[in-house]
Amino acid sequence: MIYTDLSQQFTIYICEDIKEHSEKMLEICSLLAKEYSLNVTVFQSAGELLQCLGNLQRENKAFPDLILLDIELPGMNGITLGKQIRKMNTDVFLVFITSYIEYAVKGYEANAFRYMLKPLSQEVMRNLLMDIRKEYSKKKKITLKTRDGEVLLPLQELIYISAEDKYTILHTKSQHYISDYSLKKYEEQLKEYGFFRIYRKYLVNLYHHKGMQDGKVVLSQDYRLPVSKKRMSEYRRQLFHFLGEDLI
Repeated sequence: MIYTDLSQQFTIYICEDIKEHSEKMLEICSLLAKEYSLNVTVFQSAGELLQCLGNLQRENKAFPDLILLDIELPGMNGITLGKQIRKMNTDVFLVFITSYIEYAVKGYEANAFRYMLKPLSQEVMRNLLMDIRKEYSKKKKITLKTRDGEVLLPLQELIYISAEDKYTILHTKSQHYISDYSLKKYEEQLKEYGFFRIYRKYLVNLYHHKGMQDGKVVLSQDYRLPVSKKRMSEYRRQLFHFLGEDLI
């Protein structure tokens, strides 16, 4: 059986005091909900957001995945707010949004993941979510029970998973692991993190795509796996959508 800390829903907090701007961001997130499972909450002040995050910290609950902070907030500006949030949590993705380019340098004082200018667009937001998802896949790990015991495995190391009779094999750059967990279950668990089922027996990590040759996918370590004809166009689409220009 597989145990994982990969969230099936991506949680976003938005701190924006101007109603029209927050409504526009909610509209964009709603449009992107067809591609991503998003849970979005809007806060109108720094104090309101800090109170919520403080409650999460005291109750030992998970922080949001992404916090979008308007820099021009009443009472406490976004930069100061970002620094306060960093003291509470070092992993959450902080993104500053503003109409003024001169705030960009200060935004990174709070270890911001990105700085974006208003007005935000659906394309800009989609690119942000894609880049964050890439970062998650680099950092995230799965804990699985193999026939040799429990293993904590970074997702980035996992090249592909193959189905063999009543078990599956997880192939990494250095070794492989045998698991009784089904390929279908792995597919359900990992599809949001760059894994695609190219064939009845194979689930591959898109990050390890190296190219195509003779109707086969070429992966890291020179693994070459067949692609089902009916899955080829969708594989290409997923590859472009997930990796963009950052093909390995």
